[in-house]
Amino acid sequence: MALKITPDKFALADARRLFFRSRTTVAVVFTLFLVLGVYLASIDSAFTLSIGTSLIAGGVISLATLWIEQIRNGEEIRMKDLIQTGLVAAYRRRNLTEEYDALVKDAKVIDVTGYTLKSFSEQNEEVLRERARKRKPIRARVLLVDPDSEASRIMEAAENQSAGQYAGSRDALLKALGDIKGVEVRLSKRHLSMMIYRIDNTLFTGPYPASAKSANAFTLRIGQGWLFQKQMDDFDALWKAADVVVPSETKR
Repeated sequence: MALKITPDKFALADARRLFFRSRTTVAVVFTLFLVLGVYLASIDSAFTLSIGTSLIAGGVISLATLWIEQIRNGEEIRMKDLIQTGLVAAYRRRNLTEEYDALVKDAKVIDVTGYTLKSFSEQNEEVLRERARKRKPIRARVLLVDPDSEASRIMEAAENQSAGQYAGSRDALLKALGDIKGVEVRLSKRHLSMMIYRIDNTLFTGPYPASAKSANAFTLRIGQGWLFQKQMDDFDALWKAADVVVPSETKR
């Protein structure tokens, strides 16, 4: 379900705009209450004074109540939309080792993309091997951008890496993970616009910034929702089109 971001949607969710859009009706009603209240309060009678002050107080209370309700309705609309996205948290960085490790430990499924995935390999090789040894392997789909592709060469240059650096990372990853049961590595020639690191029902994702300093890129943590599904649909499409790494390639 798409997040509704049309101007009319947020006009309904915005307390100030919703309040002032109905200002004519509110102003007329409030003015009538106020004028009538002031008039009755000015009459030299305890009875009319009581009624007049009640009308003035009622008008003020009604106005305040309306304002509060509009704010509350706006918050509920925004919260509902936010929940439907699945967004859980946002981080200013990409390196979230503690969060990753806590989830990987008991993971059943992992999907990950990257240009080198050096950190992923170094941090998770031991866990992946241990789980495989215990006959409870993690089903891991590792999608690496082919270092021989144009997309990889562009990113390699953008990160000021020496030629062949990405190829070395590929070889190291295949050597470390290529023979682990449950782990499958594929090579994609497509440029990655977003990082994807899915651990069971939790997805970490974020863009590759123009500066190419991916370590400083912001990261979103997403649970079940339409954002999660959208990102995984893109991953599945890339995975399907990628080249399968044959077993002999893991012996490089």
